[in-house]
Amino acid sequence: MTKIYSVIDIETTGTFKKGAKITEIAIINFDGEKIIDEYSTLINPEQRIPWNITKLTGITNEMVEDAPKFYEVAKKIVEMTEGNVFIAHNVFFDFNFIKHEFSELGYSFQREKLCTVRMARQFLPGHKSYSLGRICQDLGIKIEGRHRAMGDAKATVELLRRIISNKSDALDTERVQEKGKVSIPTYLDRKVYESLPHVPGVYYFYSRSGELIYVGKSKDIKKRVGQHFRVDMKRRKDIDLKNQIAHIDYKILGNELAALLYECHEIKYCKPAYNTSMKRTRFPVALRLEESEGIKEIKAYYRSEDEEVDFAYTTMRRAQKRRDNIYKSLLGTPKRSVTFDRALKKLIKTVGIDAYNEMIEKTFTKYKRPQESFQLELSGRNAKEVCLIEVELGHPKEIIYVSKDGEINECLKLDSDQDMRNILFNFVSANEVKSLPTSEPHCEESYFDQTIS
Repeated sequence: MTKIYSVIDIETTGTFKKGAKITEIAIINFDGEKIIDEYSTLINPEQRIPWNITKLTGITNEMVEDAPKFYEVAKKIVEMTEGNVFIAHNVFFDFNFIKHEFSELGYSFQREKLCTVRMARQFLPGHKSYSLGRICQDLGIKIEGRHRAMGDAKATVELLRRIISNKSDALDTERVQEKGKVSIPTYLDRKVYESLPHVPGVYYFYSRSGELIYVGKSKDIKKRVGQHFRVDMKRRKDIDLKNQIAHIDYKILGNELAALLYECHEIKYCKPAYNTSMKRTRFPVALRLEESEGIKEIKAYYRSEDEEVDFAYTTMRRAQKRRDNIYKSLLGTPKRSVTFDRALKKLIKTVGIDAYNEMIEKTFTKYKRPQESFQLELSGRNAKEVCLIEVELGHPKEIIYVSKDGEINECLKLDSDQDMRNILFNFVSANEVKSLPTSEPHCEESYFDQTIS
């Protein structure tokens, strides 16, 4: 059967797949000798095209206003590339953008990949630059419509012809295949691994006897599972785990925080043999206010496992860094600074011990984690739903998936503890997350109208 190569080029609103969107795509199906099919369309990115991108590509906001959105052409892209090798000049840029667009729709887009930049470097050596414009100029390949999808895709096909004429088996020697990066466990069917999605969620490893032996989480399930199957693993524990895996299951959760929380819940509920790290306290170090010689000060200490605290950290170093930041907000200098004692004495002398103690207590309290109830709105498992993390009195209690029309698709209960609370607030403090007022009722009945606008 003749192998088909889908030569693809896209134009986008920016250079990073997260935040930027596709504005144009061209696909040329090529059998190594002749073009057998081609397709091109502008795409409405549902966001403004920056002026510098318009200057580069010539694609304006007016041009894409009535163009189809990505989900409207997604089926055509799948059909044209199904079973084919995905080829592009700098293939990972184009492929990762398209894969990300599909992931937003809840679909895992996977293809074998081949990069004409790599091929040109290997089979057409000696050029100063291997950018599409420069290499085509050197080879006398005329580009009709530079920085437009079809113009660049046709130029890539012609470049591919030159590579093949120079090295007839080039298409067979340079293919980028994901399967070469991993070594599948003896008792695991490769098809199970290949079917894993590239989406956020939790994954489960089972032994031949059906015992759950490990639970993990990732923003990309398949990529993370593949790391468990690396050929260069050295730790005996990692190798032993890999050798026992006979089946993999997974749960798609839509976003990193939901995966973090649900992983913590599942490990503590199921207690898999190889999840040793979560069997102990993940945040053993805490901060508290202590009084010494009449002056209140912030201390870092190792807390007891069942102690509820407002400040908990994975290491002493992280706790001390937070302590220093709190002091710096009050005194203008961190605790470990050589100027700290001088600044502290100066402030106490100015306002008095009682006033200083009130100030440090107020500053310390300001940094405490909130105890109120609220919801966090995050990405759902597909473009048609959102994920809500229900927080009650500072503890995550439920992960709720709600359709855009307000219907509950699924509700996952969480058995929250101090570790889960720390996971929640550490994530929130490091990321921009939309917070909403809490709403009743929760999972038991039809949901709310006021939370989703």
